[in-house]
Amino acid sequence: MGRTWTGTRGLWLSLAWLSASPALGCGRGDAPPAWRRGGAEPPAQGAAPATQGPAQRATAPLLAVRVERDGLAIAFALRSVDGGPRGEGAGRVEAPAAEPAVAAAGAEVVAEFTITDATTGAPATGLSPLGWMSRRDGAAGGAAAGRPGGGAADATSNDADCRGKIRSFMAGLLSVRPEVDMNAYLLWTLNQDSTVSAINPQVALGRTKLRSVVSLAGPGVSFALHPDRESLYVTLRGGRGLAVVDTRRGLVRTNVPVGEDPSRVVVAPDGRTVWVGNDGDGTVSVIDARSTDVLKTLQVGPGHHEIAFTGGGRAAWITSQRGESVTVVDGAALDPLGEIAVGEGIVSIAASDEAGTVQAANAARGEVVILDAARREIVGRVALKPGLGALQFEPRGRFSFALNPAADEVAVIDSATGRVAHALTGFAAPDAVAFTGAFAYIRNLGAPKVSLVDRAALGGPAAPPVIDVAVGQEAPSAAGARARSPAAAVAAPIAPMPEGNGALIASPADRALYVYAEGMMAPVGTLPSYGREPTSILVEDRSLKEVRPGVYATAVRLGPEGLYDVALLLDRPRAAVCLEAAVAPARCSPEEGHGEESSCGGDPAPGVALAPLFEPDLRLDAGEPATLRFRATAKGTAPALDAKEVEVMIMRFPVGFRWSGAPRAEGDGIFAVTFTPPAPGQYRFLAAAPGRGAPLGALPIVPLRVSPRGAGAAERRRGAAAPRRPGAEAGGAHGDAARR
Repeated sequence: MGRTWTGTRGLWLSLAWLSASPALGCGRGDAPPAWRRGGAEPPAQGAAPATQGPAQRATAPLLAVRVERDGLAIAFALRSVDGGPRGEGAGRVEAPAAEPAVAAAGAEVVAEFTITDATTGAPATGLSPLGWMSRRDGAAGGAAAGRPGGGAADATSNDADCRGKIRSFMAGLLSVRPEVDMNAYLLWTLNQDSTVSAINPQVALGRTKLRSVVSLAGPGVSFALHPDRESLYVTLRGGRGLAVVDTRRGLVRTNVPVGEDPSRVVVAPDGRTVWVGNDGDGTVSVIDARSTDVLKTLQVGPGHHEIAFTGGGRAAWITSQRGESVTVVDGAALDPLGEIAVGEGIVSIAASDEAGTVQAANAARGEVVILDAARREIVGRVALKPGLGALQFEPRGRFSFALNPAADEVAVIDSATGRVAHALTGFAAPDAVAFTGAFAYIRNLGAPKVSLVDRAALGGPAAPPVIDVAVGQEAPSAAGARARSPAAAVAAPIAPMPEGNGALIASPADRALYVYAEGMMAPVGTLPSYGREPTSILVEDRSLKEVRPGVYATAVRLGPEGLYDVALLLDRPRAAVCLEAAVAPARCSPEEGHGEESSCGGDPAPGVALAPLFEPDLRLDAGEPATLRFRATAKGTAPALDAKEVEVMIMRFPVGFRWSGAPRAEGDGIFAVTFTPPAPGQYRFLAAAPGRGAPLGALPIVPLRVSPRGAGAAERRRGAAAPRRPGAEAGGAHGDAARR
């Protein structure tokens, strides 16, 4: 479904307009790509220069087409995209210098629409376009490529077909899906079982798609998404540091060592740095978002840390729950600017550039301390009740919400007066708040409900109305002690929908995600979490964004080779525009230098090869220790691996038991681990060497079967190969059985 998958009013208005507007035609592009004509790449024909949009540096277009419709000039281009951190470095889609660059099947590229006034050339700004690429029926292989034996004329389309496709895409039909959807967004959930899930909610409300499950090296505490949408940062318990998740590939890119017991993670507003509060050693680690190097470790005081920014990131304000002060740090130089004595017990902090103030909530004293951001001094104190928790400003920056789960209250503080504007009651342990354009959403830990506060009434003398919406069957606290753990205190269980007219709510007790559309008295849908307990949720918006005036872009992965209709639906003026694009065959021949391109349907190959030395689907006995051996060798001329570089994780599938640890080296590139499966079931064996470009998930996953104690012995004797000396396996086959 399109971006309005829960905005039913907007959806049906769009559908009605589209079907009732016969005068709105679809224009065909006038610049077919070079590889179809057998010549050099044509000029962009009015396409704008490469944008600095999502995951992209300025590059020549791989494909460019242009059309004029209803007074607008619309250029469509596909450009190279870098797949590394911050949009640069790894995985760039490029052709060898001797060949023209083309848009190849399976490649990660940036799809870009440049929309200008056809007469003046002025950029058309402030639009909300929807875009799709759909492969024409019969437009495969040579037919699309203009090769012998086929021709583009065999796969023609017309304007009516294009408009029909747009109607189908907008309706969210499962039977009619585009190969490339430029309006998508993903839901990321942080789960209790040391995983992060990516769910595509746009297939249909009742049949969501679990896009990927990322295995972490330990239980996650909190997470934050980088503004470029390429990296997700997750703090881990158990001394595992900070996991950096590649959102495109769906795996952990690296684990960054930080301080002890990392908890809160925040990305600076400019996206250059990532800040991690280490609750175990009184420090905050500042990490370069591009290189993931630790730039500085700040001493800020003992206890839990919360972080807020003022001046667009020029200053960072850091609390320490067991310390006496708030530390202010220069966001660029990373040098301390000073400390403000506020008293021990600060549990949360919020900043508003609009109001020029910073507020800190003291749970023990039951007060909110108001600080002047420019002068860095206390200008007021608001007396409330002990037990304060989350504190957050609403988007306009005037009112802050101070939640008190101990007193079942929410205080709305007016920064213009420094006083409580409204004291709201009737909650059940309110512990988290999120905002849409119209409402504040407050999660109740002690009841299966979310409370909505009307933001339009905050400035009036009367208390704003509070609407309780029943969400789920169980209160979040029913998830047990985990729901009341320190990790739960930094969870973000509510995420506003991209449309701004509803929210997604994570329910760990129900193991589900609920979809609420404003104006309804109950959720409009439920998204399964696939057996996991989601503690936090955020939205990765992959839709078209205006990255420069009149330039709308997003990163996409191309479909199979062939001829495509590129459909664009505009809101102002109302127009449906269709262009034509062609996707070349994937170029995956290693001898031609393409073997490790993302256009081959995968990512750059890791620098490590893994060969298990036990049978596939090896059967083990529950409760019995088992030794698993495998060979891990470095590719090319790289030095041999050390045991310290290798990590092993064994997990029960799909959820449950998880074991991780370092293997022991046995020589000749052979490593071994010994573990005891706790119960029968399906297990997965994963090995990783993050320092060699092989994080968890990059190397092959080996399945294991665990039978009840004694039940697998007979079958193992029948099917397992006899042990052989190390190095005796032929052709990389799985030669050695597990040895007890």
